[in-house]
Amino acid sequence: MPSPTSEKVCPTELALEVIACKWTVRIIYILAHGGVLRFSALKRELGTVTHKELTKQLRRLEQHGLVAREVFAEVPPRVEYRLSPLGTTLVAPLEGLSKWAAEHAAAVAGHRAQAAASVAGPISEPAVSGVVVVGEKPKVA
Repeated sequence: MPSPTSEKVCPTELALEVIACKWTVRIIYILAHGGVLRFSALKRELGTVTHKELTKQLRRLEQHGLVAREVFAEVPPRVEYRLSPLGTTLVAPLEGLSKWAAEHAAAVAGHRAQAAASVAGPISEPAVSGVVVVGEKPKVA
């Protein structure tokens, strides 16, 4: 049995780890279409994000090499953010994902509603293999 450190890591899982945060895709989109932005302009574009959360996400994206941060030695200090060359390569795949989401949003919502209704109502057979439904709450067998 291989140890956890010797197992191969799926590149797709690594990519999803990078982009699967609430603000990441929106930050990339804004920087892709807005060019170079200061922190306050980026925060304004995002709307409800907190200062602390935006700082955390920008640092994270910088650590992954997707965002470049430039600090200017001025008073008051000026910091600008832009997509790095690596970050720019992520724009097209995210636009493809966005297109898929727009095209299939109604179908996904319909399936979610159907699944929610089937769990809430009487179920005679398990909806998922290995799950036995007792009353209204699923119990894993």
